Amino acid sequence: MLGNAQEYEKMARAERVLWWYRILHRMVLDAIGDQFSDKDISIIDAGCGTGGLILCLKERGYNNIKGFDLANQAIQYCRKRGLDVIQDNLMNISNRYPTSSAEIIVTNDTLCFLDPIERVNFLLQCLEVLKPGGLLILNLPTLDVFRGTHDQCIGITYRFKKDDIKRLINDRYYQIIKQIYWPFFLSPFIFFVRLFQRIYIKMNPSAPIHSDVVLPPMFVNHIFERITHLENRFLVKKPFGSSLFVVAQKMASQ
Repeated sequence: MLGNAQEYEKMARAERVLWWYRILHRMVLDAIGDQFSDKDISIIDAGCGTGGLILCLKERGYNNIKGFDLANQAIQYCRKRGLDVIQDNLMNISNRYPTSSAEIIVTNDTLCFLDPIERVNFLLQCLEVLKPGGLLILNLPTLDVFRGTHDQCIGITYRFKKDDIKRLINDRYYQIIKQIYWPFFLSPFIFFVRLFQRIYIKMNPSAPIHSDVVLPPMFVNHIFERITHLENRFLVKKPFGSSLFVVAQKMASQ
């Protein structure tokens, strides 16, 4: 996605309204609120994109938020919104932020752009930056059956499974608090859309490729959001979904 100005424009337009972003931001807020009542905690949005999550956090009273992203286009959108962000690489997080300086690190849909060694390196750096008892919050694209033009357009190199989390997050240093696939009830719809995309691209290799960041009619958007909100509220475990939401807490003794 780096350098794809059109995709950053789409993200900036959609992330405050589109059901998928709204659900993800609510999940992040709930994960933070379940562990911390203090609104002055230090939060880092690693790979902040165009700043939708930071805006959402600020609206809920969190003001000690910093963010960074590698893409200049993303940083420009954030700065237009008056957000405290810098341009930097995920692999530089421990150089940018002091040891044990943050209660929360959020990194949504970023590990899919890193190679296996970079993922491990980044998560070790997060361990260094987090305070004991701090939270690492991840969202990850999952399962190859959900691969589509979105992956090609923004450059997703890997889709995760729950088994990957055991290898990524060392239980000597972290306690996994939450690990949940989502959305579940909309997964068949997403699967068939992505299947059609794969077939279409195979039959039309020269066709232009676009991502899925498209706002549906508002009544459909509202229904999708409501369905996913209710499943997250009442289904503790789900067998699959196109994303995986993970919350890990740094051990107090680390």
